[in-house]
Amino acid sequence: MRFWALEALTKADLDLERLTVALPTIDPSTVPVHAASRRFRLFWAKGISAVAMPWGVYVHPDRLKQPAADVGRLMVHELAHIDQWRRLGAIAWFRSYVGDYMRGRRKGLGHHGAYRAVGLEREARDVAARLGG
Repeated sequence: MRFWALEALTKADLDLERLTVALPTIDPSTVPVHAASRRFRLFWAKGISAVAMPWGVYVHPDRLKQPAADVGRLMVHELAHIDQWRRLGAIAWFRSYVGDYMRGRRKGLGHHGAYRAVGLEREARDVAARLGG
């Protein structure tokens, strides 16, 4: 299954003008969304429901069955990560993400706590909360 991010945002009735202001490097009509294969999901940490790559979004098939509003919020979150990649570049994005995660682990946080403390994740959650209702 493949579709464009715009489809999920439209079904969720999200404000596309606000999205354009918040994520200026993103044109959701050009970002493909794929149902992540079982093989790809073998490499995901427990609890991951989607992964953004510079070229598109991969979503756990079970998440795609959820209500349109939930899928829309998830899509905004993942599009925020693509915007981050484009603004920072792959190396700076990776360095920031992994660096924050490792700092959290060194402070004694478990996986979930360290993940929640990653600055780029906080930014993506904030954008999704503001735009996703």
